[in-house]
Amino acid sequence: MRSDRSGPLLPCLRPGKSRTQETVWHLVEHFFNDVTHFDGKFFSTVGLLLRKPGFLSREYTAGRRMSYLNPIRMYVFTSAIFFIILYSLKKPEDILKPDAGRSLAQLEKSLKGDQKALPHADEDDRKDYINSIDKLTKEISVIRAHYNDTATRKFNESQLSGMVVEAVADSLRDPGLTPAARARLTAALVVKDEDYDNAEFLGLSTRGYQSVEAYDSSERKLPDSLRDGWLKHKAMERLVAANVEYHQDKQRWKEKFMENLLHSIPKILFWSLPFFALILNVLYFRHKQYFYVDHGIFTIHVYCATFILMLVNILLEQVATGLGWGWFKIVADLLELVIGFYMMIYLYKAMRGFYKQRRAKTFLKYFIACSVAFVINLILLCIFLLLSAISIGAGLPSLSE
Repeated sequence: MRSDRSGPLLPCLRPGKSRTQETVWHLVEHFFNDVTHFDGKFFSTVGLLLRKPGFLSREYTAGRRMSYLNPIRMYVFTSAIFFIILYSLKKPEDILKPDAGRSLAQLEKSLKGDQKALPHADEDDRKDYINSIDKLTKEISVIRAHYNDTATRKFNESQLSGMVVEAVADSLRDPGLTPAARARLTAALVVKDEDYDNAEFLGLSTRGYQSVEAYDSSERKLPDSLRDGWLKHKAMERLVAANVEYHQDKQRWKEKFMENLLHSIPKILFWSLPFFALILNVLYFRHKQYFYVDHGIFTIHVYCATFILMLVNILLEQVATGLGWGWFKIVADLLELVIGFYMMIYLYKAMRGFYKQRRAKTFLKYFIACSVAFVINLILLCIFLLLSAISIGAGLPSLSE
């Protein structure tokens, strides 16, 4: 019997047969998977990470890993997304906004406040108030002489200082000026800058050197036993150069410093990760079933959760600020408060979920771990602060890279 092959070969194309419909969410998920090479395990892993602190770490150490995203892969992805968004929203120029300046009315208000507070000030504060009153009086006088009684224009500190110096210099050209008045005006032109003479940073001091060449020349005159070592010599060269750069352009130095420091945060967190795992290894040394790698996996999961929660808070703040809706701002503030509290107790809950110890013992170890980690992070921050500061010298490469 001859078989009937006249029909269509693909069943999905038969008349009346409906195709499988995909939702918009499925399309978005597929797009996400294609771009990041992640599968659906990412969303389920994040859900468990936030809802059940410590659960993923126990699953991983127990060998049940196929259903969840690899922790290393997850750390790389979450930290990258977090810092990309953070750096796009929090730029150095936003953190260190230039001095917008003060108007004539604001200067006069400050002057009246200082004059009112002077009679009631103690001996330690009287000198500061007198200097402030003298400075404000000069600035107000200069503004009125140049711009009459403008109330809208604002002047920053460098503009005010420049106008005062110019006014004093003009007064010194007056041939009828008495010697005493000339001496007072000349003294007003002297700008005291103790920081430039001896800048200090984390134990290093420029010792009054105002150029790298001056420092190198001084070192060459010393015997070998008294010269700075190689590492200290390099650090001093950059600190002196940064000190010169600071006084050439104070605002630019600050922006460069903050830019270097902000881009050092991922490195600080990366280096703190193995130290935190070591702290846990010491705290749980009696639990022979846990190895250092297990504590490392647990630490990675805690860091990932922290990145995600902080990212949610940042996005909530940005959305609330952008929309400007009063009720949404209140809701966002409440959510940020709840998320912030959850971040504080997340490590404790994760330690309870992973190590399965009693509450009192877990809380004690949680407190010790946080205290030691704070000290370690502070040391790392100081190191990167030093690297950020001494890497700003003109023409010198960054040490923190």
